[in-house]
Amino acid sequence: MPAIAVVVPFFNRRNSLPATLEGIQSQTLLPRRAILVDDGSTDRGADLATVWIAAAGRQIDCRLVRQPNRGVASARNHGLVLAGDCDYVAFLDSDDVWPRDFLQRTHAALSVRPEAVAASCDRRFIYPDGRSSTEDCSALAANPCLWMLRFGAGIMSSTLLRRWSIDRHHGCDCQLMTGEDAALLLRLSLDGPWLHAGGEPVAFRHGLPPGDEGNKSEKYRDNFLSWARIFDDFFVRGPGRAYVANRQIRRQLAVRWLRAGEQQSRLGAPAIALECFRKSRALNPWRAKYYRLILKALAATIVDRAAPVFGRCGTTST
Repeated sequence: MPAIAVVVPFFNRRNSLPATLEGIQSQTLLPRRAILVDDGSTDRGADLATVWIAAAGRQIDCRLVRQPNRGVASARNHGLVLAGDCDYVAFLDSDDVWPRDFLQRTHAALSVRPEAVAASCDRRFIYPDGRSSTEDCSALAANPCLWMLRFGAGIMSSTLLRRWSIDRHHGCDCQLMTGEDAALLLRLSLDGPWLHAGGEPVAFRHGLPPGDEGNKSEKYRDNFLSWARIFDDFFVRGPGRAYVANRQIRRQLAVRWLRAGEQQSRLGAPAIALECFRKSRALNPWRAKYYRLILKALAATIVDRAAPVFGRCGTTST
């Protein structure tokens, strides 16, 4: 067996977890180690994990660990510590399913390119009504920073990573409740080439069975703002600032702030929306839409701040 560790964090995914685990056991190239991290589940999903380990343990070194609910970043880091001497790590979310040759393809790609830090497969999104759509991720290899900025960094489950690169960046940021994958993968992309492994895509399920914890993108209402800040930290103030001179990078980053501002407007936070729109304009000053949105958000902010004052002036004592 190659020195591959699979880390599966899960929280209240009793109905989704079995298919994810079966996808590990059916691999044509088995991992050396599988670490399942129960992040404080209350649905007895750990019982299913224990049953699976009893069967898979004949072929794979399996381990189940439990921790209080601290979020997926903490769970991934916990599993990473237990990966031992494995040279490759795959983080598999508990609502995603690998095709049978996922590890074989990604490991083969990295084996012939020792300077590469990651190898990713395509993604297939599966929706509750049975529809599915496949995303070609081949362009990820050409410019991973731009690709993740444009399409998102939700590719943990479809990527095999070099362990040394993850350790170099100290794993996931446990302070982030969403977007922690982007914060880590963007930095890893600076360590070496990113490869694309063609073939059958990894299944990403949207709309989980009743009783299962939903996707993070559905849980946090201000997720666009969190993502915009993460990308901004990387490209404007962080190690990726050399890329911000790229026109495509600036435009896509402006779009990130635009989406965050529109979301904050819908949430009734005009002051935050105004700041987001200003950031969009600074990155792409030639787009007239940003100026209209700034004026609209500014007006909403003035009204929002004036409302308590007018409310106090309009009261009478009896």
